Amino acid sequence: MTPLTFEQHLADVMKWHFSPETGSAFWLERRHRLRFDPLRDVRNFADLALFPDLSLELRDARIEELQPRGLNPADLAGIFESGGTTGKPKRVVAYEQWFKQLVDWRLEGIERQREGAPKNTLAIVPTGPHIVGAVNLRRARALGGQCFTVDLDPRWVKKLILQRDFEGVKAYAQHLVDQAEVIIDSQRISYLVTTPPLLEAIARRKPLVEKLNRTLETINWGGTQMDIDTLDYLRTSVFPKVTITASYGSTMILGDTKSRPGQDHEGAPIFDSFAPYVVLEVVNPDTLQPVEFKQRGRVIMNHLSRFALIPNVLERDTAVRLPPMTKRAGVAVADVRPVAEVEGQAVIEGVY
Repeated sequence: MTPLTFEQHLADVMKWHFSPETGSAFWLERRHRLRFDPLRDVRNFADLALFPDLSLELRDARIEELQPRGLNPADLAGIFESGGTTGKPKRVVAYEQWFKQLVDWRLEGIERQREGAPKNTLAIVPTGPHIVGAVNLRRARALGGQCFTVDLDPRWVKKLILQRDFEGVKAYAQHLVDQAEVIIDSQRISYLVTTPPLLEAIARRKPLVEKLNRTLETINWGGTQMDIDTLDYLRTSVFPKVTITASYGSTMILGDTKSRPGQDHEGAPIFDSFAPYVVLEVVNPDTLQPVEFKQRGRVIMNHLSRFALIPNVLERDTAVRLPPMTKRAGVAVADVRPVAEVEGQAVIEGVY
């Protein structure tokens, strides 16, 4: 069976979300506000720029409005929220089948545990309303183990930073590592998922590093930026025998991207998206036109599946625009950094 082209996929997505039988109330009610006909005018990747960025409306939309009528409500995996970095959190719905597709893509080329001792994951990332926790739970089980977690509230840390309580931030990071150490002392951990600030805090505890180096196979970091020198130090001096990968995600794409194995851009990971369902662009923030390859601009994210339509979202990050691995819509990104301010609000990374 010949795979769909991106243009065919895009046409199917538009038909699904703007048909009364299958679309969500959110998009059906907003169709008359659009200055174009999504069924007629959205034909290729560039046409996604016709959509206004309606992601701010996800702060107040009722959950019932966001569920496509063509999907079975029983398959809903949960309700998830953004971190609230620039104001009230945005809210999305995610379905179990979407999580399965995303996890299967993330684990392409990775051998899954079938026999022997389980290979467990320790995820020191936000859980609760944050989608990253749900993705890592399912990823851990797909890898043949269980997922151990630590309570992490990124919103509290951001409040501490706004109050310039840096000692409080440091104490909270140590509190998180203390919880992780209790797990590491008693459980065999093969996969560690965490953020750069917390990975650095772990690296400062030599006994903890020694325990992890006896069992760890992979570290996956994400959530905040990591400078190239720190990444190189962790790879060569702290965890020299552990594979270190990275991810870059957003609630607006219902998940994350993954770092390209064996390749980087001037030492920084290159992130590829789950096309054709998640496609990225990098634009000049003043003109909203794509920048040239190897140039920096603001990241645009699009989620295009029957599970959700979240197009043309101007993210709070800048990145270097790079060609994708294969001929497909969208681009790869590298050297992701937060902008200083969005909507008049300071962008604070904190521990996530």
